Formats: sequence, structure tokens, C-alpha cells
Amino acid sequence: MQQHIRLIRKKLNSLNKLSKRVMKIGLWCLLALTSASAVLAVVNMLAPVEFSNLPLLIQSLFTYGFYVWAELTVGALILDFVFQ
Repeated sequence: MQQHIRLIRKKLNSLNKLSKRVMKIGLWCLLALTSASAVLAVVNMLAPVEFSNLPLLIQSLFTYGFYVWAELTVGALILDFVFQ
């Protein structure tokens, strides 16, 4: 198992700067959208009657955060593969 982790770490360290930057942007987008959905979930718990469509918005933010992260990560890996 540790050999697989070392191999993954070695491959990630050998990525281009652009690919690393795109992966970091994807991670920050994931954290931002997940944090926003968590804050809205707390707001929904405190005042559930005021916003009727808030649970759908929370679910969408959470889901799209993972979509953006996955797309940027795969895109960064493809960019690295194409330009190497």
C-alpha cells in the first residue's frame, strides 16, 4: 500500500506548474462551495420557514463543488499528459 502512495506522490510531484495550479484552484473551489453549503445549512436550521428553496440550493452547491473539483483535476491531468 505504501508503494502505491509513494508512486502517486512521485507522479503528482512531477506535474507541470500549470497542472498543479489548476488542481489547487479545483481544491479551493471545492472548499469554497462546500463551506458555503455548510453555512447555508446552518442558516436553514436556524430559520427554516423563511427560504423554501434553500435545501435545494444547499444540495446543489455541495454537488457542484465536487463536479468542479473533479473536472479541474481531470483537466489538469490531461493537460499535463498532452504537454509532456
